[in-house]
Amino acid sequence: MSNLSPTPGSSRIVKHLRTRLVSGLLVLIPLAITLFVLNIFLNSLTAFARPLLKPLLGVLPESVLTLIALTLTVLLIYLTGLVTTHIVGRRLILFGERLLLRLPVVKTIYAASKQVVETFSSHQTTSFQAVVIVSFPRRESLAIGFITGTLFAPDNRKLYRVFIPTTPNPTSGFLLLMSPEDVQFTDIPIEEGIKMIVSGGMLAPEKYAVVPDNCP
Repeated sequence: MSNLSPTPGSSRIVKHLRTRLVSGLLVLIPLAITLFVLNIFLNSLTAFARPLLKPLLGVLPESVLTLIALTLTVLLIYLTGLVTTHIVGRRLILFGERLLLRLPVVKTIYAASKQVVETFSSHQTTSFQAVVIVSFPRRESLAIGFITGTLFAPDNRKLYRVFIPTTPNPTSGFLLLMSPEDVQFTDIPIEEGIKMIVSGGMLAPEKYAVVPDNCP
């Protein structure tokens, strides 16, 4: 009977191939995800400009059209930012916002979108008072949450407003009213907590410590 067991040489080859394939995947998968996200981002930025440019510029390669549309979009964003830094520009924007907030359907979408952007912008992270750990969605599991304030029940018992965002999109989530004894305050900075949510837990501290309740 022939010996079907792998030889040491073939085992080394299989191990070599497996190691190199895994190493290659670890490099290419994040790169592929990054390119995919950038493609969506670029398409979103240039979606409104492309239909306007095609009649004006005629037949152009798609890559050139995308580059021109992206340049115009970045220029528009820059000009908008430039306007908002001046008193007259801020007044015009406030006037436009007041008009939008008078429209029945638009006011709801615009107000909610603006609040989300302001909450998760880097200079507004103080909207969250602390990163906490709570039992959610059941007792046996733990979830990362953010304290957004307090609320007093009819019996004058203090409750925490805990926002538990979804991963990786933190613009949606759950708002829980929780008793202080059900909330664990941590030493995790607000920025690190947001990174944990957006990255799906890939960017997270190795450990955390429970700290005293420091919210009014």
